Amino acid sequence: MKPIVSWLVLTTQLLLSNIDSMKNIPSDILINVLPWQTRIALVADGKLREISLETETKHSALGSVYLGKVTKILKSANAAFVDCGLERATFLSGNDARSLISEDRKQLNISELVHEGEKIIVQLIKEPIGHKGAQVRTGILLPGRFLVFRPSGVGVNFSRKLENGDERKRLSNIVASELRPDEGVIIRTGAEGEAPESIIAELASLKERWSQIVSQSKKTKKPGCINEELPPVLRYLRDRLVRSINSIVVDDRAMFFKVQEFCTQYFPEVMDKLELRLFPMNSFDDFEIEEQLENLVSAEVSLPSGGTIVLEETQAVTVVDVNTAKYRNTSSRDKAVIETNTEAAKEIPVQLQLRNIGGIVVIDFINMKDDNDRSKVMTKLKKATQADPAPIHVSKFSEFGTVELTRRRVGNSHLHSLYEQCEECQGLGRIKTVNTVALEILRTLWARAQLEPGQEFSVLAAPEVIETLNVSQRNAINKIELKSAASFNLIVNDTFARETFELLSL
Repeated sequence: MKPIVSWLVLTTQLLLSNIDSMKNIPSDILINVLPWQTRIALVADGKLREISLETETKHSALGSVYLGKVTKILKSANAAFVDCGLERATFLSGNDARSLISEDRKQLNISELVHEGEKIIVQLIKEPIGHKGAQVRTGILLPGRFLVFRPSGVGVNFSRKLENGDERKRLSNIVASELRPDEGVIIRTGAEGEAPESIIAELASLKERWSQIVSQSKKTKKPGCINEELPPVLRYLRDRLVRSINSIVVDDRAMFFKVQEFCTQYFPEVMDKLELRLFPMNSFDDFEIEEQLENLVSAEVSLPSGGTIVLEETQAVTVVDVNTAKYRNTSSRDKAVIETNTEAAKEIPVQLQLRNIGGIVVIDFINMKDDNDRSKVMTKLKKATQADPAPIHVSKFSEFGTVELTRRRVGNSHLHSLYEQCEECQGLGRIKTVNTVALEILRTLWARAQLEPGQEFSVLAAPEVIETLNVSQRNAINKIELKSAASFNLIVNDTFARETFELLSL
Protein backbone atom coordinates (compact mmCIF):
# COMPACT_ATOMS: atom_id res chain seq x y z
CA MET A 1 0.00 0.00 0.00
CA LYS A 2 1.34 3.43 -0.96
CA PRO A 3 1.97 6.04 1.75
CA ILE A 4 -1.03 8.21 2.52
CA VAL A 5 0.55 11.33 1.11
CA SER A 6 1.11 9.85 -2.34
CA TRP A 7 -2.64 9.23 -2.48
CA LEU A 8 -3.51 12.68 -1.26
CA VAL A 9 -1.37 15.17 -3.19
CA LEU A 10 -3.94 17.77 -4.24
CA THR A 11 -3.73 19.74 -7.45
CA THR A 12 -2.28 23.14 -6.76
CA GLN A 13 -5.17 25.18 -8.07
CA LEU A 14 -7.36 23.69 -5.33
CA LEU A 15 -4.96 23.87 -2.42
CA LEU A 16 -5.98 27.23 -1.09
CA SER A 17 -9.59 27.06 -2.22
CA ASN A 18 -12.35 25.67 -0.10
CA ILE A 19 -13.35 22.27 -1.43
CA ASP A 20 -15.81 21.88 1.43
CA SER A 21 -17.79 24.86 0.10
CA MET A 22 -20.26 22.38 -1.43
CA LYS A 23 -20.63 20.41 1.77
CA ASN A 24 -24.28 21.41 2.23
CA ILE A 25 -25.34 20.81 -1.38
CA PRO A 26 -26.76 17.32 -2.07
CA SER A 27 -24.53 15.95 -4.81
CA ASP A 28 -23.81 12.81 -6.80
CA ILE A 29 -20.55 11.72 -8.43
CA LEU A 30 -21.03 9.69 -11.62
CA ILE A 31 -18.08 7.81 -13.12
CA ASN A 32 -18.49 6.63 -16.71
CA VAL A 33 -15.65 4.36 -17.85
CA LEU A 34 -15.10 3.63 -21.54
CA PRO A 35 -12.16 1.73 -23.07
CA TRP A 36 -10.59 4.97 -24.34
CA GLN A 37 -11.97 7.67 -22.01
CA THR A 38 -13.18 8.23 -18.46
CA ARG A 39 -15.83 10.88 -17.78
CA ILE A 40 -16.66 12.07 -14.29
CA ALA A 41 -19.76 14.16 -13.66
CA LEU A 42 -20.65 16.08 -10.52
CA VAL A 43 -24.40 16.53 -10.20
CA ALA A 44 -25.89 18.96 -7.65
CA ASP A 45 -29.63 19.13 -7.03
CA GLY A 46 -30.15 16.91 -10.05
CA LYS A 47 -28.28 19.18 -12.51
CA LEU A 48 -24.85 18.72 -14.04
CA ARG A 49 -22.44 20.98 -12.16
CA GLU A 50 -19.06 19.84 -13.42
CA ILE A 51 -17.66 17.42 -16.01
CA SER A 52 -14.14 16.01 -16.13
CA LEU A 53 -12.96 14.37 -19.36
CA GLU A 54 -9.84 12.20 -19.22
CA THR A 55 -8.47 10.20 -22.13
CA GLU A 56 -5.75 7.59 -21.88
CA THR A 57 -3.48 9.79 -23.99
CA LYS A 58 -3.98 13.03 -22.05
CA HIS A 59 -4.05 12.94 -18.27
CA SER A 60 -3.93 16.08 -16.19
CA ALA A 61 -0.57 16.53 -14.47
CA LEU A 62 -1.70 19.41 -12.25
CA GLY A 63 -0.22 19.11 -8.78
CA SER A 64 2.65 16.88 -9.90
CA VAL A 65 6.11 17.82 -8.64
CA TYR A 66 9.04 18.14 -11.05
CA LEU A 67 12.76 18.61 -10.96
CA GLY A 68 13.28 21.55 -13.30
CA LYS A 69 16.21 23.41 -14.79
CA VAL A 70 16.05 27.16 -15.36
CA THR A 71 16.84 27.71 -19.04
CA LYS A 72 16.21 31.44 -19.49
CA ILE A 73 15.59 34.52 -17.36
CA LEU A 74 13.09 37.04 -18.75
CA LYS A 75 13.93 40.22 -16.85
CA SER A 76 11.39 42.33 -18.73
CA ALA A 77 8.56 39.98 -17.65
CA ASN A 78 10.09 39.22 -14.24
CA ALA A 79 9.81 35.52 -15.06
CA ALA A 80 11.81 32.51 -16.18
CA PHE A 81 11.49 29.48 -18.43
CA VAL A 82 12.02 26.15 -16.70
CA ASP A 83 12.70 22.83 -18.45
CA CYS A 84 10.68 20.17 -16.62
CA GLY A 85 11.09 17.45 -19.22
CA LEU A 86 7.75 18.29 -20.79
CA GLU A 87 7.02 18.98 -24.45
CA ARG A 88 7.53 22.71 -23.90
CA ALA A 89 9.34 24.76 -21.28
CA THR A 90 7.22 25.80 -18.32
CA PHE A 91 6.71 29.39 -17.17
CA LEU A 92 7.73 30.56 -13.70
CA SER A 93 6.62 34.08 -12.75
CA GLY A 94 8.42 36.20 -10.19
CA ASN A 95 5.56 35.81 -7.71
CA ASP A 96 5.46 32.04 -8.17
CA ALA A 97 9.25 31.83 -7.82
CA ARG A 98 9.11 33.07 -4.27
CA SER A 99 9.38 30.38 -1.66
CA LEU A 100 6.49 30.63 0.78
CA ILE A 101 8.90 31.57 3.53
CA SER A 102 9.60 34.86 1.71
CA GLU A 103 6.06 35.63 0.63
CA ASP A 104 5.94 38.86 2.66
CA ARG A 105 8.87 40.39 0.76
CA LYS A 106 7.85 42.86 -1.92
CA GLN A 107 8.94 43.34 -5.54
CA LEU A 108 11.57 40.61 -5.63
CA ASN A 109 13.31 40.42 -8.99
CA ILE A 110 13.30 37.03 -10.70
CA SER A 111 17.11 37.15 -10.94
CA GLU A 112 17.26 37.33 -7.13
CA LEU A 113 15.26 34.11 -6.85
CA VAL A 114 16.63 31.82 -9.56
CA HIS A 115 19.46 31.84 -12.08
CA GLU A 116 20.06 30.17 -15.43
CA GLY A 117 21.24 26.58 -15.17
CA GLU A 118 19.92 26.17 -11.62
CA LYS A 119 18.00 23.00 -10.75
CA ILE A 120 14.84 23.66 -8.74
CA ILE A 121 11.85 21.69 -7.44
CA VAL A 122 8.56 23.01 -8.85
CA GLN A 123 4.90 22.09 -8.83
CA LEU A 124 2.64 22.29 -11.88
CA ILE A 125 -0.19 24.78 -11.28
CA LYS A 126 -1.52 25.43 -14.79
CA GLU A 127 -1.57 23.20 -17.86
CA PRO A 128 -0.56 24.36 -21.35
CA ILE A 129 -3.22 26.41 -23.15
CA GLY A 130 -2.90 27.00 -26.87
CA HIS A 131 0.68 28.07 -27.59
CA LYS A 132 1.40 28.83 -23.94
CA GLY A 133 3.40 26.36 -21.90
CA ALA A 134 2.48 25.05 -18.47
CA GLN A 135 2.95 27.23 -15.39
CA VAL A 136 4.81 26.19 -12.24
CA ARG A 137 5.66 27.49 -8.79
CA THR A 138 8.45 26.79 -6.32
CA GLY A 139 6.28 26.91 -3.20
CA ILE A 140 5.40 23.22 -2.93
CA LEU A 141 2.16 22.37 -1.14
CA LEU A 142 1.53 18.80 0.02
CA PRO A 143 -2.02 18.32 1.29
CA GLY A 144 -3.61 15.54 3.22
CA ARG A 145 -7.17 15.19 4.38
CA PHE A 146 -6.69 17.43 7.42
CA LEU A 147 -3.60 19.50 6.62
CA VAL A 148 -1.65 21.13 3.81
CA PHE A 149 2.07 20.88 4.55
CA ARG A 150 4.23 23.79 3.36
CA PRO A 151 7.88 22.64 3.37
CA SER A 152 9.11 26.24 3.03
CA GLY A 153 6.31 27.93 4.92
CA VAL A 154 6.22 29.30 8.42
CA GLY A 155 3.71 28.69 11.22
CA VAL A 156 0.08 27.63 11.31
CA ASN A 157 -2.65 29.00 9.06
CA PHE A 158 -6.28 28.00 8.70
CA SER A 159 -8.91 27.45 6.06
CA ARG A 160 -11.12 30.51 5.97
CA LYS A 161 -14.15 28.28 6.61
CA LEU A 162 -12.71 27.08 9.91
CA GLU A 163 -14.13 29.93 11.99
CA ASN A 164 -14.51 28.49 15.49
CA GLY A 165 -11.91 30.21 17.67
CA ASP A 166 -11.66 27.45 20.28
CA GLU A 167 -11.25 24.78 17.61
CA ARG A 168 -8.57 26.83 15.88
CA LYS A 169 -6.67 27.10 19.13
CA ARG A 170 -6.98 23.35 19.81
CA LEU A 171 -5.76 22.42 16.35
CA SER A 172 -2.95 24.95 16.42
CA ASN A 173 -1.69 23.50 19.71
CA ILE A 174 -1.75 20.01 18.20
CA VAL A 175 0.47 20.78 15.22
CA ALA A 176 2.64 23.69 16.41
CA SER A 177 5.01 21.54 18.43
CA GLU A 178 5.47 19.17 15.47
CA LEU A 179 6.81 21.88 13.14
CA ARG A 180 10.34 23.15 12.67
CA PRO A 181 10.82 26.94 12.44
CA ASP A 182 11.11 26.74 8.64
CA GLU A 183 7.95 24.62 8.16
CA GLY A 184 4.30 25.57 7.94
CA VAL A 185 0.84 24.06 7.60
CA ILE A 186 -2.62 25.09 6.56
CA ILE A 187 -5.25 23.40 8.72
CA ARG A 188 -8.22 22.40 6.59
CA THR A 189 -11.86 22.22 7.58
CA GLY A 190 -11.65 18.42 7.53
CA ALA A 191 -9.55 18.58 10.70
CA GLU A 192 -12.41 20.00 12.74
CA GLY A 193 -13.21 17.63 15.61
CA GLU A 194 -10.55 15.08 14.64
CA ALA A 195 -8.44 13.28 17.24
CA PRO A 196 -4.92 14.66 17.83
CA GLU A 197 -3.24 11.37 16.97
CA SER A 198 -4.87 11.29 13.51
CA ILE A 199 -3.72 14.82 12.72
CA ILE A 200 -0.18 14.25 14.00
CA ALA A 201 0.09 11.00 12.06
CA GLU A 202 -0.92 12.73 8.83
CA LEU A 203 1.56 15.55 9.40
CA ALA A 204 4.33 13.00 9.93
CA SER A 205 3.37 11.28 6.68
CA LEU A 206 3.36 14.56 4.79
CA LYS A 207 6.78 15.47 6.11
CA GLU A 208 8.11 12.05 5.20
CA ARG A 209 6.74 12.44 1.71
CA TRP A 210 8.58 15.71 1.30
CA SER A 211 11.79 14.01 2.39
CA GLN A 212 11.21 11.41 -0.31
CA ILE A 213 10.71 14.13 -2.92
CA VAL A 214 13.93 15.89 -1.92
CA SER A 215 15.81 12.59 -1.95
CA GLN A 216 14.45 11.75 -5.38
CA SER A 217 15.44 15.18 -6.72
CA LYS A 218 19.05 14.53 -5.70
CA LYS A 219 19.09 11.18 -7.49
CA THR A 220 17.48 12.52 -10.66
CA LYS A 221 19.91 13.80 -13.29
CA LYS A 222 17.55 15.07 -15.97
CA PRO A 223 14.50 17.35 -15.59
CA GLY A 224 11.32 15.35 -15.11
CA CYS A 225 8.48 14.36 -12.82
CA ILE A 226 9.54 13.22 -9.34
CA ASN A 227 6.09 13.00 -7.74
CA GLU A 228 3.25 12.05 -10.08
CA GLU A 229 -0.38 12.92 -9.45
CA LEU A 230 -3.12 10.44 -8.67
CA PRO A 231 -5.02 8.61 -11.44
CA PRO A 232 -7.89 10.84 -12.65
CA VAL A 233 -10.80 9.14 -10.87
CA LEU A 234 -9.10 8.87 -7.49
CA ARG A 235 -7.84 12.43 -7.81
CA TYR A 236 -11.36 13.63 -8.48
CA LEU A 237 -12.77 11.75 -5.49
CA ARG A 238 -10.05 13.12 -3.27
CA ASP A 239 -10.88 16.67 -4.35
CA ARG A 240 -14.67 16.41 -4.28
CA LEU A 241 -15.76 13.92 -1.62
CA VAL A 242 -17.74 15.71 1.07
CA ARG A 243 -20.26 14.46 3.60
CA SER A 244 -23.25 15.66 1.58
CA ILE A 245 -22.51 13.30 -1.34
CA ASN A 246 -25.64 11.23 -2.02
CA SER A 247 -24.02 8.56 -4.16
CA ILE A 248 -20.92 7.55 -6.10
CA VAL A 249 -22.02 5.57 -9.15
CA VAL A 250 -19.45 3.63 -11.20
CA ASP A 251 -20.27 1.66 -14.35
CA ASP A 252 -17.08 -0.42 -14.61
CA ARG A 253 -16.29 -3.35 -12.31
CA ALA A 254 -12.51 -2.89 -12.24
CA MET A 255 -12.83 0.84 -11.53
CA PHE A 256 -15.44 0.16 -8.86
CA PHE A 257 -12.98 -2.04 -6.96
CA LYS A 258 -10.31 0.69 -7.15
CA VAL A 259 -12.77 3.27 -5.84
CA GLN A 260 -13.90 0.89 -3.13
CA GLU A 261 -10.32 0.28 -1.97
CA PHE A 262 -9.56 4.00 -1.98
CA CYS A 263 -12.67 4.93 0.00
CA THR A 264 -12.17 2.08 2.47
CA GLN A 265 -8.80 3.50 3.43
CA TYR A 266 -9.42 7.25 3.28
CA PHE A 267 -13.19 7.91 3.24
CA PRO A 268 -14.89 5.01 5.05
CA GLU A 269 -17.92 7.17 5.83
CA VAL A 270 -19.02 7.05 2.16
CA MET A 271 -18.74 3.28 1.69
CA ASP A 272 -22.50 2.76 1.86
CA LYS A 273 -22.94 5.33 -0.95
CA LEU A 274 -20.94 3.39 -3.56
CA GLU A 275 -22.98 1.83 -6.36
CA LEU A 276 -21.91 -0.41 -9.25
CA ARG A 277 -24.03 0.10 -12.39
CA LEU A 278 -23.42 -2.42 -15.20
CA PHE A 279 -24.56 -2.69 -18.82
CA PRO A 280 -27.13 -2.09 -20.26
CA MET A 281 -27.33 0.84 -17.82
CA ASN A 282 -24.52 3.30 -17.21
CA SER A 283 -23.76 5.85 -14.52
CA PHE A 284 -24.99 8.80 -16.61
CA ASP A 285 -28.50 7.46 -17.29
CA ASP A 286 -30.36 8.72 -14.20
CA PHE A 287 -29.56 12.41 -14.82
CA GLU A 288 -29.56 12.56 -18.65
CA ILE A 289 -25.96 13.71 -18.66
CA GLU A 290 -25.48 13.22 -22.41
CA GLU A 291 -28.30 15.66 -23.12
CA GLN A 292 -26.90 18.20 -20.68
CA LEU A 293 -23.46 17.93 -22.29
CA GLU A 294 -24.97 18.78 -25.67
CA ASN A 295 -26.25 22.04 -24.15
CA LEU A 296 -22.71 23.22 -23.38
CA VAL A 297 -22.42 24.61 -26.90
CA SER A 298 -25.45 26.86 -26.42
CA ALA A 299 -24.52 30.45 -25.57
CA GLU A 300 -27.96 31.19 -24.09
CA VAL A 301 -29.09 29.89 -20.71
CA SER A 302 -32.67 30.35 -19.52
CA LEU A 303 -33.45 31.64 -16.03
CA PRO A 304 -36.45 30.50 -13.91
CA SER A 305 -38.49 33.68 -14.33
CA GLY A 306 -38.05 33.88 -18.12
CA GLY A 307 -34.87 35.95 -18.33
CA THR A 308 -31.68 34.74 -19.96
CA ILE A 309 -27.93 34.99 -19.73
CA VAL A 310 -25.78 34.85 -22.88
CA LEU A 311 -22.15 33.76 -22.59
CA GLU A 312 -19.72 34.74 -25.34
CA GLU A 313 -16.27 33.19 -24.99
CA THR A 314 -13.11 34.52 -26.60
CA GLN A 315 -9.46 33.74 -25.93
CA ALA A 316 -9.01 36.97 -23.96
CA VAL A 317 -12.28 37.44 -22.08
CA THR A 318 -15.74 35.98 -21.55
CA VAL A 319 -18.67 38.39 -21.70
CA VAL A 320 -21.96 37.53 -19.99
CA ASP A 321 -25.03 39.53 -20.96
CA VAL A 322 -28.11 39.46 -18.70
CA ASN A 323 -31.54 40.03 -20.28
CA THR A 324 -35.12 40.09 -19.00
CA ALA A 325 -36.16 38.42 -22.30
CA LYS A 326 -39.54 36.75 -21.70
CA TYR A 327 -39.87 37.67 -18.04
CA ARG A 328 -43.28 36.38 -16.96
CA ASN A 329 -44.28 38.99 -14.37
CA THR A 330 -44.74 42.28 -16.23
CA SER A 331 -46.39 44.18 -13.37
CA SER A 332 -43.18 46.04 -12.48
CA ARG A 333 -40.08 46.65 -14.54
CA ASP A 334 -37.99 47.29 -11.43
CA LYS A 335 -39.09 43.97 -9.99
CA ALA A 336 -38.27 42.23 -13.28
CA VAL A 337 -34.79 43.74 -13.31
CA ILE A 338 -33.99 42.80 -9.70
CA GLU A 339 -35.34 39.27 -9.99
CA THR A 340 -33.58 38.62 -13.30
CA ASN A 341 -30.27 40.01 -12.03
CA THR A 342 -30.57 37.97 -8.83
CA GLU A 343 -31.25 34.76 -10.74
CA ALA A 344 -28.37 35.55 -13.09
CA ALA A 345 -26.02 36.14 -10.14
CA LYS A 346 -26.80 32.63 -8.89
CA GLU A 347 -26.58 30.93 -12.30
CA ILE A 348 -23.45 32.55 -13.76
CA PRO A 349 -20.96 30.90 -11.33
CA VAL A 350 -22.67 27.56 -12.02
CA GLN A 351 -22.13 28.00 -15.76
CA LEU A 352 -18.50 29.09 -15.32
CA GLN A 353 -17.72 25.94 -13.36
CA LEU A 354 -19.73 23.66 -15.65
CA ARG A 355 -18.11 25.04 -18.82
CA ASN A 356 -14.66 25.31 -17.20
CA ILE A 357 -14.42 28.98 -18.15
CA GLY A 358 -11.41 30.72 -16.65
CA GLY A 359 -9.64 34.05 -16.90
CA ILE A 360 -11.45 37.40 -17.04
CA VAL A 361 -15.24 37.40 -17.08
CA VAL A 362 -17.25 40.62 -17.57
CA ILE A 363 -20.91 40.47 -16.49
CA ASP A 364 -23.25 43.07 -17.96
CA PHE A 365 -26.15 43.10 -15.51
CA ILE A 366 -29.35 44.96 -16.34
CA ASN A 367 -28.95 48.52 -15.09
CA MET A 368 -30.05 49.13 -11.47
CA LYS A 369 -30.23 52.63 -10.06
CA ASP A 370 -30.59 51.70 -6.38
CA ASP A 371 -27.35 50.92 -4.53
CA ASN A 372 -29.23 48.57 -2.20
CA ASP A 373 -30.37 46.51 -5.19
CA ARG A 374 -26.81 46.35 -6.47
CA SER A 375 -25.64 45.25 -3.04
CA LYS A 376 -28.21 42.42 -2.94
CA VAL A 377 -27.17 41.16 -6.37
CA MET A 378 -23.48 41.35 -5.44
CA THR A 379 -24.15 39.36 -2.26
CA LYS A 380 -25.90 36.64 -4.28
CA LEU A 381 -23.05 36.54 -6.78
CA LYS A 382 -20.33 36.20 -4.15
CA LYS A 383 -22.28 33.55 -2.27
CA ALA A 384 -22.77 31.53 -5.47
CA THR A 385 -19.04 31.59 -6.24
CA GLN A 386 -18.30 29.88 -2.91
CA ALA A 387 -19.55 26.56 -4.31
CA ASP A 388 -16.79 26.59 -6.94
CA PRO A 389 -13.50 24.94 -5.88
CA ALA A 390 -11.54 27.18 -8.27
CA PRO A 391 -10.43 30.53 -6.80
CA ILE A 392 -12.65 33.42 -7.94
CA HIS A 393 -12.15 37.14 -7.31
CA VAL A 394 -15.16 39.44 -7.79
CA SER A 395 -14.80 43.19 -8.32
CA LYS A 396 -17.32 45.89 -7.46
CA PHE A 397 -19.98 47.24 -9.80
CA SER A 398 -18.54 49.69 -12.30
CA GLU A 399 -20.25 52.99 -13.09
CA PHE A 400 -21.67 51.29 -16.19
CA GLY A 401 -23.32 48.50 -14.20
CA THR A 402 -20.85 45.77 -15.09
CA VAL A 403 -18.99 43.42 -12.76
CA GLU A 404 -15.61 41.93 -13.56
CA LEU A 405 -14.46 38.67 -12.00
CA THR A 406 -11.50 36.41 -12.51
CA ARG A 407 -11.61 32.62 -12.21
CA ARG A 408 -8.50 30.47 -12.07
CA ARG A 409 -7.99 29.09 -15.57
CA VAL A 410 -7.32 25.34 -15.65
CA GLY A 411 -6.96 24.17 -19.24
CA ASN A 412 -9.28 25.11 -22.08
CA SER A 413 -12.98 25.63 -21.55
CA HIS A 414 -15.13 22.69 -22.60
CA LEU A 415 -16.53 24.76 -25.46
CA HIS A 416 -13.07 25.31 -26.94
CA SER A 417 -12.06 21.70 -26.23
CA LEU A 418 -15.10 20.08 -27.84
CA TYR A 419 -16.11 22.65 -30.48
CA GLU A 420 -14.47 25.06 -32.90
CA GLN A 421 -15.62 28.02 -34.95
CA CYS A 422 -17.55 27.12 -38.07
CA GLU A 423 -15.80 28.62 -41.09
CA GLU A 424 -18.89 28.38 -43.25
CA CYS A 425 -20.81 30.73 -40.94
CA GLN A 426 -17.89 33.19 -40.56
CA GLY A 427 -17.32 32.36 -36.91
CA LEU A 428 -20.89 33.14 -35.85
CA GLY A 429 -21.56 29.50 -34.92
CA ARG A 430 -19.67 26.48 -33.63
CA ILE A 431 -19.14 22.97 -34.88
CA LYS A 432 -17.88 19.89 -33.07
CA THR A 433 -14.18 19.21 -33.50
CA VAL A 434 -13.15 16.16 -35.50
CA ASN A 435 -11.99 14.44 -32.32
CA THR A 436 -15.30 15.18 -30.56
CA VAL A 437 -17.18 13.48 -33.40
CA ALA A 438 -14.75 10.56 -33.33
CA LEU A 439 -15.34 10.08 -29.60
CA GLU A 440 -19.09 10.23 -30.15
CA ILE A 441 -18.74 7.45 -32.73
CA LEU A 442 -16.66 5.40 -30.29
CA ARG A 443 -19.37 5.67 -27.64
CA THR A 444 -21.96 4.55 -30.18
CA LEU A 445 -19.77 1.61 -31.26
CA TRP A 446 -19.17 0.56 -27.67
CA ALA A 447 -22.88 0.54 -26.81
CA ARG A 448 -23.86 -1.27 -30.02
CA ALA A 449 -21.07 -3.85 -29.77
CA GLN A 450 -22.13 -4.76 -26.25
CA LEU A 451 -25.68 -5.36 -27.48
CA GLU A 452 -24.48 -7.42 -30.44
CA PRO A 453 -21.15 -9.06 -29.45
CA GLY A 454 -19.30 -10.84 -32.22
CA GLN A 455 -21.03 -8.80 -34.92
CA GLU A 456 -19.32 -7.11 -37.87
CA PHE A 457 -20.11 -3.40 -38.35
CA SER A 458 -19.46 -0.74 -40.94
CA VAL A 459 -18.90 2.87 -39.90
CA LEU A 460 -19.58 5.54 -42.51
CA ALA A 461 -18.32 9.05 -41.80
CA ALA A 462 -16.66 12.11 -43.32
CA PRO A 463 -13.05 11.67 -44.54
CA GLU A 464 -11.46 13.70 -41.72
CA VAL A 465 -13.38 11.72 -39.09
CA ILE A 466 -12.41 8.34 -40.57
CA GLU A 467 -8.78 9.50 -40.66
CA THR A 468 -8.92 10.40 -36.97
CA LEU A 469 -10.45 7.02 -36.10
CA ASN A 470 -7.78 5.23 -38.14
CA VAL A 471 -4.87 7.15 -36.65
CA SER A 472 -5.31 8.74 -33.22
CA GLN A 473 -8.22 6.53 -32.12
CA ARG A 474 -7.04 3.22 -33.59
CA ASN A 475 -6.05 1.92 -30.15
CA ALA A 476 -9.58 2.62 -28.87
CA ILE A 477 -11.10 0.80 -31.86
CA ASN A 478 -8.89 -2.20 -31.14
CA LYS A 479 -9.95 -2.24 -27.49
CA ILE A 480 -13.64 -2.23 -28.39
CA GLU A 481 -13.11 -5.05 -30.88
CA LEU A 482 -11.20 -7.08 -28.32
CA LYS A 483 -13.68 -6.59 -25.48
CA SER A 484 -16.77 -7.29 -27.60
CA ALA A 485 -15.35 -9.75 -30.18
CA ALA A 486 -16.77 -7.39 -32.82
CA SER A 487 -15.09 -6.01 -35.92
CA PHE A 488 -15.45 -2.61 -37.59
CA ASN A 489 -14.97 -1.47 -41.16
CA LEU A 490 -14.23 2.26 -41.38
CA ILE A 491 -15.60 3.66 -44.63
CA VAL A 492 -15.22 7.20 -46.01
CA ASN A 493 -18.37 8.93 -47.25
CA ASP A 494 -17.46 12.14 -49.08
CA THR A 495 -21.04 13.44 -48.96
CA PHE A 496 -21.28 13.38 -45.14
CA ALA A 497 -20.83 16.56 -43.13
CA ARG A 498 -18.37 16.31 -40.25
CA GLU A 499 -21.00 15.60 -37.59
CA THR A 500 -22.87 12.99 -39.68
CA PHE A 501 -22.09 9.30 -39.35
CA GLU A 502 -23.86 5.99 -39.83
CA LEU A 503 -23.38 2.59 -38.20
CA LEU A 504 -24.51 -0.53 -40.06
CA SER A 505 -24.38 -4.16 -38.92
CA LEU A 506 -23.43 -6.67 -41.64
